[in-house]
Amino acid sequence: MTYLKKLLVILLSTFCAVTTISSTAAAQAKTLYQTSSQHTITEGATLEHISRFTADGWLNIKVLRIDTTNPNIKIDTLASNQTTDQLSTILALAEEKGAVAAVNASFFNPMDGGTGYPDGPIVRAGDLLATSGWYNQNNDEMASLSLDNAGQILFNYWKNTLTLTGHNNASFAVSQYNQPSRQQYSDITVLDNKWGPATLGASEKYPDLVEILVSQGQVIEIRQALPAATMPDKGYVVISRGEQAVKLLETFKPGNPAQFTVTSNPDWSDLQMSATGSSILVKDGQIPESFSFSTESFNNKNPRTLAGSSEDGKQLILVTVDGRQDNSVGLTQTESAQLMLELGAYNALIFDGGGSTTMAARKSGTSTLDIVNIPSEGSLRSVANGIGVFSQAPSGPLTELILETEDSNIFVHSSRKFTLRGVDSFANPAEVDPQQIEWSVSGIEGRFINNQFQPTSAGRGKIIAKVGELTAELDILSLSAPVKLRTSPDKLDIPLGQSQTLQVTGYDQQGFKATIQPEDVQWAVSGEIEDFKEGILKATAVGAGYIEASVEDVHAYIAVSIYADSTNTIYSFEDDQAFFHADPQIARGTFQLSTDQIYGGNTSGELVYDFLEKQSSSEASLVFTGAGIALDSDTSHLAVWVYNTHESLNRVLGEVLDDTGRKYQLVIADKLDWTGWKRMEVSLEKIQTPTNFVRLYVQNIDPAEGRGKIYFDDLTAKVLNHPVIDQSQTPQDTIPQDEANRTTNFSSGPESFKFSVFGSRQESYSTMEEQLLDKMTKYINKNLDMAVYTGSQAPSAVRNIEKPALITDSEYRTHNYKNSSFIQLDISKGGLRRSDPEQWLWLFKELDTLSGSNAFIVMSGAPATFINAKEGDLLKDTLAEYREKTGKNVWVLFQGNVNQSELDRGVRYISCAGFSIPDFSPEKPTATKFLEVTVMGNNITYEFKSLLGVRSSQ
Repeated sequence: MTYLKKLLVILLSTFCAVTTISSTAAAQAKTLYQTSSQHTITEGATLEHISRFTADGWLNIKVLRIDTTNPNIKIDTLASNQTTDQLSTILALAEEKGAVAAVNASFFNPMDGGTGYPDGPIVRAGDLLATSGWYNQNNDEMASLSLDNAGQILFNYWKNTLTLTGHNNASFAVSQYNQPSRQQYSDITVLDNKWGPATLGASEKYPDLVEILVSQGQVIEIRQALPAATMPDKGYVVISRGEQAVKLLETFKPGNPAQFTVTSNPDWSDLQMSATGSSILVKDGQIPESFSFSTESFNNKNPRTLAGSSEDGKQLILVTVDGRQDNSVGLTQTESAQLMLELGAYNALIFDGGGSTTMAARKSGTSTLDIVNIPSEGSLRSVANGIGVFSQAPSGPLTELILETEDSNIFVHSSRKFTLRGVDSFANPAEVDPQQIEWSVSGIEGRFINNQFQPTSAGRGKIIAKVGELTAELDILSLSAPVKLRTSPDKLDIPLGQSQTLQVTGYDQQGFKATIQPEDVQWAVSGEIEDFKEGILKATAVGAGYIEASVEDVHAYIAVSIYADSTNTIYSFEDDQAFFHADPQIARGTFQLSTDQIYGGNTSGELVYDFLEKQSSSEASLVFTGAGIALDSDTSHLAVWVYNTHESLNRVLGEVLDDTGRKYQLVIADKLDWTGWKRMEVSLEKIQTPTNFVRLYVQNIDPAEGRGKIYFDDLTAKVLNHPVIDQSQTPQDTIPQDEANRTTNFSSGPESFKFSVFGSRQESYSTMEEQLLDKMTKYINKNLDMAVYTGSQAPSAVRNIEKPALITDSEYRTHNYKNSSFIQLDISKGGLRRSDPEQWLWLFKELDTLSGSNAFIVMSGAPATFINAKEGDLLKDTLAEYREKTGKNVWVLFQGNVNQSELDRGVRYISCAGFSIPDFSPEKPTATKFLEVTVMGNNITYEFKSLLGVRSSQ
């Protein structure tokens, strides 16, 4: 057996868009690949989008850079008007205040009713909104970002002294201002109308609350154990209870003077804005030896919101890094500091991260804000505050045009809409009059109808939009007619009453794709589909059928099932349909209808149990009469309301019969870890045809809790009404013919050779499979020049091969053979990076130095099998760019479930199934095939050949 080997030199320099990290950030995960783009939000503020692929995974980084010296830029804290207002998302805060960009800021503390307050001091528009006297008093822990009135960016550990002064200069230390007490109000709290419209007032929790109302420096009222009052318009309320309240009452009387002061470092009266984060990440260009605040979450990779400033103090840098997701793993606190250094921060701190991390910004030429990062929770978290960027520039005339479209690829004789926006000299939106736009195209032929273009020739072109003397251009690729269509979705299960828009993508002969507008598609429906028009299905009636999408003679079909599931009460516990049962040697108890606890109706079912034997098999059952409660054969779920009187480890189970009489145990509650009513639902997906619900029962798991009672109410069944799609009645999509899949008369020569490809993912083989492998091996030895074995178990398929063989395993290497290069990649752990991150850098270098006309990429699976789909897409993009740049043939060979070829932007991907082909069986041995590739210069063809049909000579 001969293995193809090559000496590998792994170079650590990066390829093309890969960024080299400076020595100060050497501890960061090595960057393998990076792309970035930037646009101006408004004059003085830019947004950079960075997609970075590292040895640890992807990072989605957004960087706002704001010029603090620009007179048209304002930076301020975003916050609700009052502490007791509802928390808001960053998007809502930014839209309400008119910001052009924003990020979240402070850590915050939720309160009742969807409200909350930020940690630490907060200054907005020069006004101190809230702070606490104890903040950072014991040590420097939570740092703040501030902007002073001179425009200087400050990073420091804010310290406060809050003082209440009364008659005869009696002085009291105040613990917090416009923040709730953390000591049950036994300290002193001061609130004003920035807290809310009313005072706190006595409550069941604080019945003895004392409130001293102060207006214009004078006590106007003292309230003890009274409800909330209206907040003084030009004053505040002093709140306390217990011993501290007694001291206050001795000093402050109605009519007495009262003065509340806040002194701080930095002096809050000298600040435009301030918001608190936690650790200072970078101080004077250096990362501290230790951070002031650290938790397990900070030491792990998580989403981050960061802020920094340049060395000259003229640029504020606001950063978000997504995390907790496949396409952005997040950063630790140390990695966050390293990133800020890399981005040019001389000083920096960390804000609240995790699910709070959010950045909003407007696109060029629009006034609409978009969320530009991907929040980790899949939705926007409501937060207490943020930092907003505002444009104060006056509106100006149109000075620049911005041309965009949904997809710059377009098929001949289809249509594409283009959007033209404008900005003024301050990069703020400026109106574009559609009547003034002159549309034209160069490089290809076509026609315009307003902003909609329809090409009549294929090739690369340029769309040109002109308004007066201003011009914008956009490159497009006009593709010849599609040979394949794909719809999204490709199969549709839709509930009654909903609608679905179908999208169609076309592919040309070389695998270049373009979206096709619904009006450019010919639609047809078949079956029980009543309401479908221009690509929109409205599910108005239950039924099944299919939708046909056609472009000329190319077709795709979408199977459709419109369903209406129903949930019905099958036992309401209003009449006697059940009885108690238990082995009398193990347990005793009762079952009866009860009015003690009711969820719905007039009664519930009370199950009382007492386990005599404390063992896990003990059961106390509520058995339904007869054969049990009849179930519809399409029942998918059962649900019941359960009232638990006390917590225990005991379980609630159910028993269902199927149509064969087989019993199935359902775990309704794995443990009784709640009290009160709780709805419990269980799936019946593993029961093909349920027929009867026999019983509900308690199983004793907790030896200490052998007796008790629970109540049941409203037992319901969810029944599926999914019309079955008859796939045999749905036509097959148009499958394009691969022009390389043909028989070729082979001519030997210095640039001609033939090789085989066989895929395997199994370790052992049947007698028949062994015979077929031997037959293929003899054929290769006699007729071919080399062999490729791919798949997760590729070595197991190799027999007495006498020709050079390339076998996928946990190594990566390149072999040059005649005019072709075979690049073997290692994806044994689910991708290139997971198998060895250095492999990416090696691959970039190999592609940069390959000689010859053809490149064959060999790996054990398709890019679609990568654990991270974005990495699979990166490999496809890399190979497509390589082919576009060099014009070489690029083929990707791998093991799959079918024998087929597919092109993507000129790169041919061929799946070789081996014995994994679904049709293969002892009755159909001819279904197993291997791939035979013929290379003659830069002309490459292939055939799938049956292992049973090959002969050892030609």
